[in-house]
Amino acid sequence: MLETYNTLVLQSLRNLKKNMTTAPVLYLIFIIMIVFSTLFLGVISLVLIENDLFIDLDTLLFLIIFFFILKSSHDFYQHFTKSEYLTYALSSPISQKKTIFEVFLMNFWFQLGIWVLFSTLYTVSILLLRLPVGVSFLYLTFTVGVMLATVLGTLIVLHYFSQYKYRLIPVGGMLCLLYFFPSLVSILLLLGVSLIYLYISLFFALDSYQFVKRKTWKQERTQLWLTHPILAVFYKEVIILWREKILFSILFSAVVLGIGIGYIARFGITQFLPENLAKFAEGIPPETYAFFGIYILTIHAAVFVSLSFFLNEEKTLWLLRHMPIHMMKIVSGKALTISMPFLCSIPFIAYFTAFIPGQSLLFIIWFLLFSFIASMILCFPLGARYAGRKSDILLLYSVSLMIFIILSIMYSLSSTITSMGIFGLVVYMLLVLLEITFFVFVSMKQTAKYLSIQYTN
Repeated sequence: MLETYNTLVLQSLRNLKKNMTTAPVLYLIFIIMIVFSTLFLGVISLVLIENDLFIDLDTLLFLIIFFFILKSSHDFYQHFTKSEYLTYALSSPISQKKTIFEVFLMNFWFQLGIWVLFSTLYTVSILLLRLPVGVSFLYLTFTVGVMLATVLGTLIVLHYFSQYKYRLIPVGGMLCLLYFFPSLVSILLLLGVSLIYLYISLFFALDSYQFVKRKTWKQERTQLWLTHPILAVFYKEVIILWREKILFSILFSAVVLGIGIGYIARFGITQFLPENLAKFAEGIPPETYAFFGIYILTIHAAVFVSLSFFLNEEKTLWLLRHMPIHMMKIVSGKALTISMPFLCSIPFIAYFTAFIPGQSLLFIIWFLLFSFIASMILCFPLGARYAGRKSDILLLYSVSLMIFIILSIMYSLSSTITSMGIFGLVVYMLLVLLEITFFVFVSMKQTAKYLSIQYTN
């Protein structure tokens, strides 16, 4: 009984133990990030309570449900839709509906465990700050909301990757009802309805198992005259970014972030913040808003793309190491490709400065360039070091934390540099040149070393 469930749990524990053994630094950074985040949320709660600010609990509930829908969808996609190991279980004489339900059950308890862990850490943080603990009724509402989010995330994956996407309409209807009626009674009713719909969906679940849209391959003349290794790698990586629509998503993010962050920096204090908090936020300079916008954009356009250059080589790493090409040329081709996401990020500068006076333009240009190069310095050797391993999400979280710390330090120093006038411009240029030099002579060489066949883990 529950053979698939027990196997998945055992396999997850084994992978966790293996990853913690092979990448202890990443897990240590990840734990520090979790503790820091919960303490930071506790401090935010303290500030809100001391200033008598109203917290919209319905919006907070919907955000938590939205997050767990994304997390549940990702995990069910990994364990079911693209799982190659599930083929044997689905081919056994055991009912296929039972096997798929056990995959959902494992995903359900996993999401609930994450919620209990984070909510417990948050409770501990507010107890340390001597804040009043919330009512148990509210915690029960949030817990049932996480259960509903897990079911909805599973339904989204089951029907999105099938040939009949119209089956997602009931899921969209339940989300609309949840948005307009976010009470405990309505969430319990929606949870019951979603479970019934999940049971019905199990009869059609195999329709989405490893459902892949095959792309037709065609011979391109570019492949015949691109003989230089650096240009060949550049062409290959750009094709992947274009095919997966990553460049378009970066361009879209740059425009949306530029307009959104710029609008908030110009009008958001009076329109979105309560009066007592608006007085506190009046002293925040526009560069602070630009800092958060550039950080988000850097994670998407620089960190994610740089890590994917190497983590995507999981099944072709052996081929790279046996090619009769110097590894520095391959790394140089990947480094040259980062220029494309950077070009797609430039619209952020134009749209943000449309709302903010021009004195921030120099800082924004420098900070965006500095952030991209700093991300490459960290991501290239770390991506090569952990290429072919099952720690991609953890690596992304860890690098994001390190990038945040580095950019925060540089932002705190930027006001002093800007006040130097012309000499400050020279300092900005020297910092970028120092970054480029360090990246070329240290980061890229270390990356090539990790990718070479002589390197042993």
